[in-house]
Amino acid sequence: MKFKDWLFFLGILLISIAVRFYGLSRVPVGLNIDEASQGYNAYSLLLTGKDRYGEVAPILFRSFGSFQPPIYTYLTTLPIKFFGPSIFSIHFVSAVCGVVSVLVTFFIVFLLTKNISLSLITMLVLGLSPWSVFFSRMATEASTGICFFLLGFWALVLSVKKSVKFFPGACFLLGIATHAYYSERIVALLFLFAFLVLNKKFFLKNIKYLIFGLVILGITQIPHLLLFSSGAFGRRLTQVNYFGLDSFLNNGGDLRHWPLGRWLFVVREFLSQYTAYLSPKNLFFDPDQQPARSMPDISVFYSYMIAPFIIGLGVLFRNMANFFHRLLLLIIVFGLIPAALTFDPFYTLRVLVFLWGIGLIISLGVNELFVKLNKSLFLGIGLFLSLASMFSLYKSGYVLTKYERSEVYGYSYIKLLETTDKYPNKFFIVDSPRDLGTGIRMAFFKRYDPAKLQTLLKARMKGGYYNAPEIDELYSVDNMEVRGINWEKDLCLENVILVGDVLAFSETQVKEHKLNFEFVIKDLTGETRLKAYSPTLESCIIK
Repeated sequence: MKFKDWLFFLGILLISIAVRFYGLSRVPVGLNIDEASQGYNAYSLLLTGKDRYGEVAPILFRSFGSFQPPIYTYLTTLPIKFFGPSIFSIHFVSAVCGVVSVLVTFFIVFLLTKNISLSLITMLVLGLSPWSVFFSRMATEASTGICFFLLGFWALVLSVKKSVKFFPGACFLLGIATHAYYSERIVALLFLFAFLVLNKKFFLKNIKYLIFGLVILGITQIPHLLLFSSGAFGRRLTQVNYFGLDSFLNNGGDLRHWPLGRWLFVVREFLSQYTAYLSPKNLFFDPDQQPARSMPDISVFYSYMIAPFIIGLGVLFRNMANFFHRLLLLIIVFGLIPAALTFDPFYTLRVLVFLWGIGLIISLGVNELFVKLNKSLFLGIGLFLSLASMFSLYKSGYVLTKYERSEVYGYSYIKLLETTDKYPNKFFIVDSPRDLGTGIRMAFFKRYDPAKLQTLLKARMKGGYYNAPEIDELYSVDNMEVRGINWEKDLCLENVILVGDVLAFSETQVKEHKLNFEFVIKDLTGETRLKAYSPTLESCIIK
């Protein structure tokens, strides 16, 4: 690369790092239920070698009726060891994976095209894309999934462009990707198979490395095979698919009366879900409707990117003989399959590989404009749009997310922990039926002894770790107990404070039970989120 190319490369890399690590301990302002689960399990592993249920080195991590892929949790033990249990530590792995993904994208594109301008443009598009920045700032297994997938993709390209010796490494990385996130179980293996088909002559000439690589891939799949017959392996798909008879009877409409109606229903749902992710409205204009998966007022890509996306589609289909373009099309086609098998509409977390492919198509369009436009004009427009993108990221990701989405990350319950320190001689009963993550979040931030929590939770789990039914996870952490309020018994307890959200206490209940007001917890907008009352002697008498 020329000197100016290195300057662009380093500049884009620094921007990518900055938007992912700036204020990582403050925005988001807390931990959602899955992040808290991963964080405490990592903390427990670090201290005891077991998760919070007392399971030694789990293959999948049990959590609130489902199972979390293991890679993110295991990797998080490292930042917790060095930085301690904190929001920053839990988000750290995702931020690193985001930066690595940006770097690897540059090398993949450059290896396949030898086009430095396209490689830098792709790096910039991915570095500033809202979906990439957002998911790099929250603890999600999908971040590790796409990171290992792209590392495996890079090694595959190296194996055909540089040396076949990279192929076993590619198989290992893609195998690890299948343990990082559920979508990669499908996408990584399909992509590897298609890559081998496209390069069959090359790999048949290097049959020893082909066999060696596939053996390594097979070894990485052994943990999946060990759990295949358990309830854990397919638990998540069972929870979100539309294949069951109940789904057909409730949503099949007139197809319920057709011959083969159930099969037609499955095909219809698959196509409907698949095409939803191809909608420009969903990609460029509307945010994901689930607050935990999006930033306010911004979609997965910026609205202005629709123009280069359309141009990029033209470039893609005009040059389908190009190896890079064929691989890109495979990414798009395969990347949607996992999400299309579920009933959730536009669930962005399941399609990060697909969104990466869309980013590459956008980059093709931008590069086409770079070739055809005056270079000074192009750089001026590019600088303006990059600054506008960073401003949008700051507004939506750092300001609006912090204030409008604070409760998604349990902000009020985290503030409650600070307030309880002012009442050292009180026992708190926290009612939180609308936030299942309260108990595990408190255990994490209070650094509660994992050995004690393991004893508590393991006693509630009947049956094997990977096939036991869902349990009600009740938490007793130091002077706090997370459970529903028992109006018959709790009003007669001494030195107790009852805490709940605004729906937990009505004015009628407060007056009827003669409760004494203690404090309120407000969110960052000043809205009351939690209320605390203590029972009086009269409360116990009139209960």
